[in-house]
Amino acid sequence: MVKIFVPQLISQVAYKKLQTLGDVTMYEGTDGPMPHDEILKEVQDKDILYALGEVEFDREVILAAKPLKLVSAMHMKATFVDKKTCTERKVPLCGIPNFVSKTTAEFTFALLMATAWRLPEAHEYLKDKKWTQNQSTSFLGSRLYGKTIGIIGMGAVGTGVAKRAAACDMKVIYHKRSRLSAAEEYVLGNAEFRAIEDLFMESDFVMLCTSLTNDTKGLVGKDLLSLMKPTSILINTSRGPILDEEALENALREKKILGAGLDVYETEVPEPNPGPRPGLFDLENVVMTPHIGSAARETRDEMALRAVHNIERFLDGKRPFDVLNPEVYGEAANNDEVIG
Repeated sequence: MVKIFVPQLISQVAYKKLQTLGDVTMYEGTDGPMPHDEILKEVQDKDILYALGEVEFDREVILAAKPLKLVSAMHMKATFVDKKTCTERKVPLCGIPNFVSKTTAEFTFALLMATAWRLPEAHEYLKDKKWTQNQSTSFLGSRLYGKTIGIIGMGAVGTGVAKRAAACDMKVIYHKRSRLSAAEEYVLGNAEFRAIEDLFMESDFVMLCTSLTNDTKGLVGKDLLSLMKPTSILINTSRGPILDEEALENALREKKILGAGLDVYETEVPEPNPGPRPGLFDLENVVMTPHIGSAARETRDEMALRAVHNIERFLDGKRPFDVLNPEVYGEAANNDEVIG
């Protein structure tokens, strides 16, 4: 029977399906990613590796799995798997389609509303028994309708955010490398293109929804943040390295902007001490979550099952759906500039 290794807990529906395909070994530790030295021992006799974003499958791991035939990742790009070594061994590396964009757009808008309306702070306010008046100015949020939302990046997530913003009677402006067509702008609530500096100056809410590339790494720092209104809010659910956290902390601390909502950080799992700059925890005007933009049960089930279905197709002698190194099948290589 084919031997399959899973380095972290996955959804039960996917795990049960995987068990029908072979002999499955799944690491069930919940105190962090499986240690690398344990992975090296565990994969030695495994035919198939199921990959997840928190666990790096580097060259050493790919070479340690002597009978390796397939790596199936629950991730669109599988940047944590050594694709070069997989290709050298003629082992297909599979990812998954973009199942997460609608979920992430929904979460991004939820984070926007939680930050604008100070929902986490309001919860603590009530819990601390500070609520004594209904119509005082002691606890005020920021409404959305009639405001301008500026979206950096108009891919699947950005357009999803734009649709939700338009439904809330917000003015939508955006910036991306190439402007949308007039028809596309109309569908997105008559969205208007802006140079990035103008977007930061005009927006009441700035949403970072762009991919991490060499061009966008460090894109938002002191200069762009200084253009924002003192009543504006910044939301980042894209990738942490796009935003300079030190510059953001200074802007928040000095009240140069009203607030921020963050789901991604410059330091993330599996790096040591993942999470935001410690100083951000001291501020009331920031809402932070642990990179959960795709963490809906239904979405994670879809992601996990797609990785399982790629394994199933491979074992049936068929080409998997989402091959990231098509050259192992004699096809042209799939080059992509996205780095995270």
